[in-house]
Amino acid sequence: MRTMFKTLVFMLMANLTFAQIFVGVRGGITGSTMTKFRLIEKITPDFKLLPAPSGAIFIELPISNRISIQPELALTQKGFVINESFNVGGGDNLLGLNIPIGGRIALKTNHLEMPILAKFKLGDSNVGHTYIILGPSVGYLFDSRAVIRVLNIFPIHTGLGTGLFKDAEFSGIAALGYEIPFRNGKFFMEGRYQHGFSRVLNLPLVQLPVRNQTVGLSMGLSFTLRSKLRDV
Repeated sequence: MRTMFKTLVFMLMANLTFAQIFVGVRGGITGSTMTKFRLIEKITPDFKLLPAPSGAIFIELPISNRISIQPELALTQKGFVINESFNVGGGDNLLGLNIPIGGRIALKTNHLEMPILAKFKLGDSNVGHTYIILGPSVGYLFDSRAVIRVLNIFPIHTGLGTGLFKDAEFSGIAALGYEIPFRNGKFFMEGRYQHGFSRVLNLPLVQLPVRNQTVGLSMGLSFTLRSKLRDV
């Protein structure tokens, strides 16, 4: 077993030595929401998608001509939006927040995430090609807040701290993209879906199956970090 593991590591290092390694950045917009558990889904307002910017830096490590490993470091914002306009009894209460009549609340949680993704190149063209991405991600929650708008005019910012939510989140990512090579780099456009596997709320007595769900569109650039040694 040790011999096989050493052989695999040697093959990987040898391939990286003679391959092109890319570093890049991407930015875009996401829409996120949270799942609702069945006991309350019929008595609470609908969770709308929360729009937010997102960004990441990454490195692409080729395993073969068609497969790469892509570690990332990303900043993302998750949460949901509620538009409350039907209650005439003085407002609803959600997570300890009063939602006024005709109000809008946006719950926002900010995460630092570290995905480790496998990238599969489809086709082989100098003009451009499609690719898919699959893999896990680990996130760390560093801030959460709520923005309440009365009559959709006056914003009220409320800090929630981090005690209401779990610090760590484990999720899975699937993406479909298209990249166009140019000289020593690549331009790409990408659509992603991220599904949380970890429970979001940090409640001491009840473990509610509330999880994050995020869709996103982004574009970015990557550049060659190191050329093939045989060309030196």
